[in-house]
Amino acid sequence: MSGLLVANRDTTKAKVYADCTLGGGGYTREILKSTPEDVKVIALDKDVFAIEHCKKVLAEFDERIIFVRNNFSNIKEAVQEAGFETVSGIVMDLGLSTYQLTSEEGFSYQRDTELDMRADKSQSLTAKDVLNKYDEKDIAKILFEYGELRYSRKIAREIVSERRTKKFETTFDLVELLKKQVPPRYLNRDLSKLFQAIRIEVNNELENLKNAMNDSVELLEQGARIAAVSYHSLEDRIVKNSFKNTENLKIITKKPVEPSQDEIEKNVRARSAKLRAAEKI
Repeated sequence: MSGLLVANRDTTKAKVYADCTLGGGGYTREILKSTPEDVKVIALDKDVFAIEHCKKVLAEFDERIIFVRNNFSNIKEAVQEAGFETVSGIVMDLGLSTYQLTSEEGFSYQRDTELDMRADKSQSLTAKDVLNKYDEKDIAKILFEYGELRYSRKIAREIVSERRTKKFETTFDLVELLKKQVPPRYLNRDLSKLFQAIRIEVNNELENLKNAMNDSVELLEQGARIAAVSYHSLEDRIVKNSFKNTENLKIITKKPVEPSQDEIEKNVRARSAKLRAAEKI
């Protein structure tokens, strides 16, 4: 990733890169390690806990990081807030961070936590609201469009039926419902899709991505690159079409770069990752 992104590290004028999805800080660290000491990173995340976590784990780079708490869909505002008009490169990793999966509520179906799923805790809508208040038709649409679950109507019907006697409060409430509907060999796959669908709805992820892609190109200096890592077909389609339909972008990755077997063995969640990159011309 860093090699693709910082190809202009010796010629950059803005001398600042933007990490749109700070998460655990991995990409920010790689950018800073791969660039001269006068280069900075604007590190965005709407999750205050992620920012506080990264202030600690990236303390050695403290003077080179500008932390901004904001949604990556507001990247133009965030860059200007940091005092810049253009950037030398942009990276966005659209997957869940290890911190979210292990320390925050609602993101992982392997931990019994409150059904929250908010990346930004200042917003009001939670996963509980979606499951307990949305009507059956809307739930089915979310599960089909955002989770690509073929039996979305059936699951939506079961959710509405279940909540009449007991509201959905924790992740395991949702897990137990799906266990009754899905054969064990498909359970993990379909739980991933189910949680993905609800998370996308709660955080308005696809619209945010579209906005971020549109504004990112405007911010790039000539010769700067944008790299995006997606984890499901809905995100990848948005990234692919954005690159394809933007006149002043040259696509660097003719086909998406996928993880090697070694990378997957080190991090099983990387198995579905697809990296696309383009350069401002």
